[in-house]
Amino acid sequence: MMPNGSTDPRRRDAGVTVHELLIAMSIAGAVALTGAGLSRIGQETAITTAANELVAHLALARSEAIKRRVAVRMCPTTDGAECLADGGDYTLWQHGWLVYADADANGRPDPAEILRLHAGTGDRVLIRTSRSRPAVSYQPTGTAGGSTITFAVCDARDPERARYVTISNTGRARVSRTTTSNVRCR
Repeated sequence: MMPNGSTDPRRRDAGVTVHELLIAMSIAGAVALTGAGLSRIGQETAITTAANELVAHLALARSEAIKRRVAVRMCPTTDGAECLADGGDYTLWQHGWLVYADADANGRPDPAEILRLHAGTGDRVLIRTSRSRPAVSYQPTGTAGGSTITFAVCDARDPERARYVTISNTGRARVSRTTTSNVRCR
């Protein structure tokens, strides 16, 4: 008879040692932390990409206003042809926006005036402005008429990671992680 009580010398006890268990738990923990880190990086990337796309379209609108010597507007849209009407506490931009040269100065996009259409960010990234600024309008001088406008760009699951795109009256757009505006993601 063998010391482990078995009569067969090839038989081995089926079990794990404490050392093997600690190694397995360490590996599982590292994999879980890596997954959480990748998710956070994905959130940051989506927010940064949306903010950069917004700034690029704003820069396009501004440069086209200067080049064409007409007002160029950017407004949120869901159908790619009409600007969204005012409604609610915020103007929502995540469903898409369009840039148009308002050559006839009627304040709405005619099919021949549309310069660029952005399909939107989907449901994961929220983009909003205050209800009082449902569109951005650049004058032929490159200035943005009206008051300063702030866009809140955030992940729907984690509004604390928001980016804020602010356009001053001079027309300059800047991105920051904080804002003094009342436009928030919550």
